[in-house]
Amino acid sequence: MANSEGKARRRRGSDDGGKSVPLPPKIGKLKKKSNPSNQTFFGFVGGYALQIILGIIGSILISALLTNRIINAPIKAVEFDLGEHIPLEGVLAVNNRLTDAEHLLEDQVYGPESLALDEKNQKLYAGFKTGIIAEISMKDGKEKIVHAVQLAQGNHDCDGTYKTMHLCGRPLGLRLSDVGELVIADAYLGLFAINWEEQKVVKILGAGEIPSNDENAPPIKYLNDLDILPDGRVIFSESSTKFDDRDFILDLFEHRPNGRLLIYDPRKKNLRVLKDGLYFPNGVQLSIEKGAAKNAPWRVFYSEMGMARIMQIWVPQDHYSTASVKSAPLIENLPGYPDNIRLTKAGHLLVPIASHRSENDRFLEQSPSLREFITKILAPQALNWVANFISDVEGLVIKVNTETGQIIESYHDRTGKVESISIAIDDGKGRMLLGSDVNYYIARAKL
Repeated sequence: MANSEGKARRRRGSDDGGKSVPLPPKIGKLKKKSNPSNQTFFGFVGGYALQIILGIIGSILISALLTNRIINAPIKAVEFDLGEHIPLEGVLAVNNRLTDAEHLLEDQVYGPESLALDEKNQKLYAGFKTGIIAEISMKDGKEKIVHAVQLAQGNHDCDGTYKTMHLCGRPLGLRLSDVGELVIADAYLGLFAINWEEQKVVKILGAGEIPSNDENAPPIKYLNDLDILPDGRVIFSESSTKFDDRDFILDLFEHRPNGRLLIYDPRKKNLRVLKDGLYFPNGVQLSIEKGAAKNAPWRVFYSEMGMARIMQIWVPQDHYSTASVKSAPLIENLPGYPDNIRLTKAGHLLVPIASHRSENDRFLEQSPSLREFITKILAPQALNWVANFISDVEGLVIKVNTETGQIIESYHDRTGKVESISIAIDDGKGRMLLGSDVNYYIARAKL
């Protein structure tokens, strides 16, 4: 951990992993260099130059066709159809409710994918793309990072890039336990808990563990979000058993049910598959049930990003139950791809839309051969860049009734002030805090 002046402090009582790191410095934004040349395209292209350019284009096309025949695609794509999405009208009509959002800690954070708030102590916790987990003071409107921890071991240049992410870890799901510990699902490293007062990091479940209730189940590979059940068990999503977090776009392009929900009992040290055959499951949220029977299953919501819907599943209280697990949609045909879901104080579900659906998506859904071809000619890094470039990532959060699945309200921004929202949490003061997998800030807007 580090103190508020950015000086590393020795961590006491660490059981497994985790190291103190200096507080994250401000992250400078890259600026494009201007081109001083005022030469026009047509002035440059003369007779031979034009022939050379055409020759290059032809060579590229021939190379692409040969590549398609010779190289195997990293995915086995299938055709699918998500259908028409709910139109942006009525309570979903475009508005400017996120346009006046504040930017907190701008250029001091990178990719705060998940957020967890300790209202009593006015502390916010965030996991960054660099592998850092930060404790942020929210007192008196003077937000500042006061402690920082990195779970990964070794001396790596953790800059959040494709090259280092699997070495540095990627904290995704964050939850505060009843005893005040921060429980983390790291995409590469597994489940951890941090006791900030004792400066102690404990590994709960490592990457590569194999579920006990399915002899054919693959080891865990790509943890995403989590929640803690009333009996202390941890339920978490594994977005893909085939691809890891930095190659998530390949799983979405393939569109096969490579994901699953897992459940872990830390007292019995037992990991089980709760439900498999899911299309990129992501956010996980325990429901608050009033008047439920003592032994009734617990209802849990999860976002199935690959299907653009929110599902609900009833988790048996018996950890070793072999009965079939009931699940059903809460809301389908969302206008975009849902990420981490959280409840408001009133019990409604906040659904962040990381990116919107479009006609381009519909075309790609029905073109598996094209999706495979694209993954042959583009490396995953390039594919991610192209996907981000063409995606509509305008800010959108939807509030959903957890009993009826009806949309109650929506929050939009079309100006670029807030984009690529991965989580929205109620801060208890009539506002919501917004995180993102790619942004350099945490946003705060009226709820």
